[in-house]
Amino acid sequence: ASKDYFVFRTGVAVKDALDTDNPRIIDYAMKGRTDFLDIYLGAKCHFFICDTAGMCQIPQIFRRPTAWINYIPLKLAPTWYSKDLFLPKKLWSTEDQRLFTFSEILNSDIGRFHMSKQYAQRGIEVVDNTPEEIYSLVLEMDQRLAGTWQATEEDEELQARFWSLFPTLDPNQVFRSRIGAEFLLQNREMLN
Repeated sequence: ASKDYFVFRTGVAVKDALDTDNPRIIDYAMKGRTDFLDIYLGAKCHFFICDTAGMCQIPQIFRRPTAWINYIPLKLAPTWYSKDLFLPKKLWSTEDQRLFTFSEILNSDIGRFHMSKQYAQRGIEVVDNTPEEIYSLVLEMDQRLAGTWQATEEDEELQARFWSLFPTLDPNQVFRSRIGAEFLLQNREMLN
């Protein structure tokens, strides 16, 4: 909103109204939501911020850039659209008291887990993205779309290392999207 965007919170089943008096932040999920406007907003937005809920498929259909947050399972990461960015959830091993590396996730069945009980049965805590991680991703998306993003050599190296971990035929064969640059920089130990 501070960058002159109108921000619409979408969703069907939201618990609480947004607490804001900013006229550029519209709590569309609580007031005025319709099926038609869901499609329209997803088709016309500058970019869309979402998790893996069904609403994300709408901007994808219309080739709108998407900033995916709290993405899980990692093996099914959105890899196909060059304007997409994403942040995966981290996985914490309660037994080893450490985060799983990306390689450990991608080279095991946990890279495809869809249900909370699967993680719980394996002693894995799923860690949501922090507000700071999400904020960095949204700023990166804004700068990329404005053509002002300056990728560093280190970022390019980390991106290449991350995407090299993905098996090329399971299920992804094309790697065009990017994991958030700041997220990867702050979590580079997960590349080991």
